[in-house]
Amino acid sequence: MGSDAATVIKQAHKECPETPFVLSQFGMSAVILPTSEIETVKSLPESQLSIKHHHYNVFLGEYSYMGTKADEFDAAMRHILVRNTPVILESFVAEVDYAVDKYIGKCEEWTPIKVRHAMSMAASAMSGRAFVGLPLCRDSEWVASTTSYTQDVSRAYIYLRSLSWFTKPFLAPFSPEVRSLLRHRKVNVEKLEPLLRAKQAKSAQDGDEKQGQRSFETRANDPPGGEMLDWFISRYRKSPTAHQLARDQLLVTFASIYNLSNALSYIIFDLAAYPEHVEELRQELKEVTGTTGVIDKISLPKLRKLDSFIRESQRMSPPSIANIPRFVTSPSGFQTSTGHVIPPGNTIMVRADAINRDANLWPEPDKFDGLRFSKLREQAGNDKKFQHTSTGADNINFGHGIWACPGRFFASAEIKVILAYIITNYDLKLKPETGKPGSFHYGFAILPDSEAEIMFKRRD
Repeated sequence: MGSDAATVIKQAHKECPETPFVLSQFGMSAVILPTSEIETVKSLPESQLSIKHHHYNVFLGEYSYMGTKADEFDAAMRHILVRNTPVILESFVAEVDYAVDKYIGKCEEWTPIKVRHAMSMAASAMSGRAFVGLPLCRDSEWVASTTSYTQDVSRAYIYLRSLSWFTKPFLAPFSPEVRSLLRHRKVNVEKLEPLLRAKQAKSAQDGDEKQGQRSFETRANDPPGGEMLDWFISRYRKSPTAHQLARDQLLVTFASIYNLSNALSYIIFDLAAYPEHVEELRQELKEVTGTTGVIDKISLPKLRKLDSFIRESQRMSPPSIANIPRFVTSPSGFQTSTGHVIPPGNTIMVRADAINRDANLWPEPDKFDGLRFSKLREQAGNDKKFQHTSTGADNINFGHGIWACPGRFFASAEIKVILAYIITNYDLKLKPETGKPGSFHYGFAILPDSEAEIMFKRRD
């Protein structure tokens, strides 16, 4: 049924490009809007079109915190994280050797690696370094919880969608799927409690006016890591509890690791499938970073070919066939430019694949061109355009407008650090008997083959 959704959207866009239509997937119905509605949808406030309400409904906010009121989390993500990518970058660089070497390994000979699993573990380790720092980011129970959390949310979603509205309140709290989410809460609280106490004690000892203050100052005496936890703490008027920080950590875990793992998997598939690009990327890394391949805040924006390759991989393998999801909250509904009125209580989305494969935007849209966007940026006036993190009417894979993903800069930086390490230290190739791994559709989501393997070999 999932693959049918992609077919339906593609066919509808071809036959009726400006007409909304309803599509149902796994108990969820959404009105799929034409791309001409992007500018209207992205600008309307929560009181009319709500992304939080959508997230609460779809991602089980009662149990996952998604879509719940989390002002401190929102402030940290939208106002602090975006301005402090260089600080986060130091954590990624400090952890990448450990993460990749542990979850991909030495690979002295050609070795098959399950890419989705390896990338999930590596992304968890590197994100964890920024989230909570050492030693917690390498704690086996913590890592197991962060890597399985989003999968458990998906399992709970599938189960709860099978229940009627009448039986759900009675059966849900006792189901194994929901109880697993509650266990993740418990693990997070137990692990964060001593860390929070230690930070509070240090803050009192140092005389900081506000916890988290050190995150904005020189951290020369501290190893990189744990910046995000400090930022979350700094947004609370009073000292937060471990339960509040656990909520923040689960929210950022859900928002980052799952999508990071999928994106990295697709990129690794593409590196192996299009080896003609690998040497170009290595050469760029060498020119920009020297022989080490280590990225810093100065070299990061100079990696235009790598940025282009990542965006092209995302264009060809986006996270979803439709995006910019909103729940209609306006009592009068949402009126499209075509005059259609979507009543309150409905979910709307914009067809994303129509943009990603639009021949008017991208010549030969079904062909992978890893340098497509770096070549576009060479044209006059395009220097700051067509970046991996850019959003607009030509790219809604990160959303667009006031609710565009604030973590996209975090994600892009982490992806580049991991890829720089892999490209510098490993050769890759497809398994000859299987070819390039594929993807599958689940509802509106597009997911990489979790069992697919790519051959890795350590470079001399």
